[in-house]
Amino acid sequence: MFSSKLLGDRYQVVEVLSQGAFCQTYKAQDTYFPSYPYRVVKHFLPSSKYSIPLEIRRRLFTREVEALKKLSNYDLVPNLLSSFEENLEFYLVQEFIEGHPLSAELAPGKCWTETQVFQLLYEILTILNFVHSHGLIHRDVKPHNIIRRQQDNRLVLIDFGAVKPIWNHLIRGQDQTAIITPIEQYTTIAIGTPGYMPNEQQRGKPRLNSDIYALGMIGIQALTGIHPTQLSEDSHTGEIIWQQSAQVSHGLAAVLNKMVRYHFQDRYKSAKEALNALLALNNFHNLQQDSGNIKFQESKPLAENEANQFFQLQELASLAKESKNITLADTLLPSTKLSEQSEESQDVSLVPNNYTSQTNNSTIAAPQKPALLIGLAVGVFSGLVLMIVSYWSVQIVAPTPQIQDLRLQMPNESP
Repeated sequence: MFSSKLLGDRYQVVEVLSQGAFCQTYKAQDTYFPSYPYRVVKHFLPSSKYSIPLEIRRRLFTREVEALKKLSNYDLVPNLLSSFEENLEFYLVQEFIEGHPLSAELAPGKCWTETQVFQLLYEILTILNFVHSHGLIHRDVKPHNIIRRQQDNRLVLIDFGAVKPIWNHLIRGQDQTAIITPIEQYTTIAIGTPGYMPNEQQRGKPRLNSDIYALGMIGIQALTGIHPTQLSEDSHTGEIIWQQSAQVSHGLAAVLNKMVRYHFQDRYKSAKEALNALLALNNFHNLQQDSGNIKFQESKPLAENEANQFFQLQELASLAKESKNITLADTLLPSTKLSEQSEESQDVSLVPNNYTSQTNNSTIAAPQKPALLIGLAVGVFSGLVLMIVSYWSVQIVAPTPQIQDLRLQMPNESP
C-alpha cells in the first residue's frame, strides 16, 4: 500500500516502476485533472540512499532538469512536465507512455528477421542522433527502456534519469568557481546494465558511442535470441562472438560488429554515422515483400493502406513492362511514369532502390477503345450536320413550287 500523501500536493503514487542508480521511479496519477491521467514521477537521488550533501544534490538535480528540457517537443522521448523540491527531496515529472517494453518481444530463443532488426536499429539510431546532437548521453539503453507505444506502434526511448551531459564541469553561480572534485565523484558512477554496457562505461567514462554499443547488443540479441550476458567473447580481443548463432547477411553483421567493438575508438563515432552505414546496405533492397512494411517517418507512422498502395504500384509496374512500353497517342493525355509516384512516396518511406529502377522506364498504356468511340461519335455528328446543311441549301436554290387552287370552271348550262 502506498501513502495517501500526495507528492507535490498533486501526484498520487500507484506503482513503483523501477529503482535505478540515480532515482526511484513511480507511476502516479495527476489529481489536478478530472481524468487523473498517469504520470511518471522520479525521486532524484533520494537522501536515504545517497549520502550526498544537499547542495551537491540540488545542483545535480538542476543539471538533470536542464538536460531533459533540451529533449522537450520531441515525439519519441517522454516530455518533461514539471520538477519540484519537497522536504529537501527532488522530483521530476514526465509523461507516461502507454505501451509495452521491447523486452517483452525478446523472448529467449526467439530470433527476429533481418527486416525487424533493421527497423529497430533505424528507429533507435534516429532517436539517439537527436539526443546526442544536444550534447547528451543516455547511458542506459536497454530493451526495458524502449517502449513500443500503443497508439501508433512506434518505439520510444525512456528513462532519461541517467542522462549525463558530455561536459564534466559544473559552474557555481556567477563567481565561475568550478566544483570539479565533488561533481566528478558523483557523475562518474557506473550507470548501465550488464550486457549492454561497454568497457569504458563500466569505468564511469561513457561516450557518445557507448549508447551505440548498447543498441548494437540489442540488435544481436534480437537476431540470436541470446541475452548479451550469455554470449562468448574472444579471449584475445574481447570482441563479441555471435554470428554463428544467427542467420544474418554480411552487410548487417558488419554494421553490428562495428557498433559493438570492444574499444570505443573502433566504433561508429556518432549515431548519424551508424545510421548512414545502415541505410547504405544494398542487401536490404532484395528482401521479401514484408520489407515494404518498414516505414520511417519522424513525425508520424504511415498507415497500413499506404503500404498496400506501394505494392499496388509494383504490380502496375510489372503490367507496364508486359505492355512493351506502349505510350499514349499525342491526342490523348500524356503518358504517366510510375517512377513519379515512387519518388513522391520516398519522402515518407524507405523504398528500396531496385523498386524504383524497375519502374523508371515503364509507361502506362491507356486503352484505345475510348479514342475509337470518340472518333465514331465525331464522324456521326459531322455527317448529320452535313445532311442538314445540304437540305437547307436545296430549299434556298430550288424552292418547292406552290400549288394554286385551280378549279375547273364549267359553263353553266342554259335552261
